[in-house]
Amino acid sequence: MVEKEGEETICKNNDYIFQCTGNRVIEIQSMFYGRESNTICGNSPIPAGGCSAPSALGIISSKCNGKKFCYINTIPHTLYGDPCVGMDKYIQVSWKCVEGGTDTVCEHSDRGSLDITCTGNKVIKIHSSFYGRESSIKCGDHNVPEGGCSSASALSTVVSRCGGERSCHVPANNYIFGDPCIGVRKYMTVSWTCEQQRVPHKQLVCERVTAQLSCSEGMNVRVTKATYGRSDPKKCKPQSIPSGRCDAPNALMVVRKNCDYLQSCTLESNNAAFGHDPCPGTQKYLEVEYQCISTTF
Repeated sequence: MVEKEGEETICKNNDYIFQCTGNRVIEIQSMFYGRESNTICGNSPIPAGGCSAPSALGIISSKCNGKKFCYINTIPHTLYGDPCVGMDKYIQVSWKCVEGGTDTVCEHSDRGSLDITCTGNKVIKIHSSFYGRESSIKCGDHNVPEGGCSSASALSTVVSRCGGERSCHVPANNYIFGDPCIGVRKYMTVSWTCEQQRVPHKQLVCERVTAQLSCSEGMNVRVTKATYGRSDPKKCKPQSIPSGRCDAPNALMVVRKNCDYLQSCTLESNNAAFGHDPCPGTQKYLEVEYQCISTTF
């Protein structure tokens, strides 16, 4: 039983168990399956250029992240694929135990919903989400539809509510996820970790100018703040601040709708984009702060 962070090499036909204690759960940092050395796990030839399964990290992250306990092995090629047929392969994996959890909420239960909160300056990262029924014993004794049933939007729905937030509330019901199997009592299972909030990206867009928000490959935009109007006399074309309010109350909603969970998006800084002019006759600007967060859907 492993109860510490670290790195491990797992040779052919062996298995390995990770376990985190308290309120900490597993987060996989790196994962290799294949062969790049002729000395690790026995003396075996290396194919030209080495060999590795490109999907190994994603598969094990999906299997283990956000859980207190996880088992992996090197036996089934069906799990990782076989990157070099006929050769002995090995796993090299690194992981750590972080704040997070996995929780199940039953449909039509007294609890009825999941509340996630991260401490300090940490934000939520969703690793997996399920809504439907695959077990006959979870949340009461019920028949499982042939092949099970699950909501195709379960992951994207929970990520949109929780990803990058410090806390969130997710009801376990058909209104949120749709009904994947009518007449069957369902349950929701979510796995998450809490990660340190990154320094936000900032973008200033003067009125009648377009700009782009973007993140690197594998990361998506999550807008945390957006204002359209004028609160600073020096930004963009210098101009005095009008008396009264000069900001569009729907700015955050509009920018999030256009950009959240996309790798990149284009913003227009004009009255039409926000539906009205918050202060006629004043030169305005759009200010946006956003995080680049990893998503798995």
